[in-house]
Amino acid sequence: MKFSTRLFLCCTIPAVMFIAGLSSSIWGLIRTQNQFDHYIRTEQSIRTGLSEMYAQGLQMGQALRNMVLDPANPKARENLNAALSAYDKIYKETAATAQGTVFESRITALPALRTAQGQAQDKVIAALAIDVPEAIKMLNTAETPAWRQLKAELLKQIAEASQLAEQTSP
Repeated sequence: MKFSTRLFLCCTIPAVMFIAGLSSSIWGLIRTQNQFDHYIRTEQSIRTGLSEMYAQGLQMGQALRNMVLDPANPKARENLNAALSAYDKIYKETAATAQGTVFESRITALPALRTAQGQAQDKVIAALAIDVPEAIKMLNTAETPAWRQLKAELLKQIAEASQLAEQTSP
């Protein structure tokens, strides 16, 4: 083999290996970025949405209790309406994100529980206009158990989402 051929091979082989290594590294980085983006857009987003729904549920309960304690306080009603709106918005966003994931069927269980809680809240508010002790009774016998059912489902789904997110985190 000629010296010029050897010299050419000594320069070409390392250059080809460098390009192959660089290409492999870039492909790995792009793949990791895509997986991370998917993780943030789905698993993490679902977990955050469920946690935010739980927080808004707590806010609804606190606002309703403030209404019972002081029926003339308009801020309590505003807080309740804000929490209701925020919960609905977050639910829609989370349900849209969950489309096509393992959480799609689980998240569809939440509206029925939220509707039951909403009806109990409406009963408490209606009773509040007539008789405060009756409103307190309705709060304890209707709204609190409805919230406990919704809360239990939310906490269960949050735990499942956290577990799934930990398993799939990049």
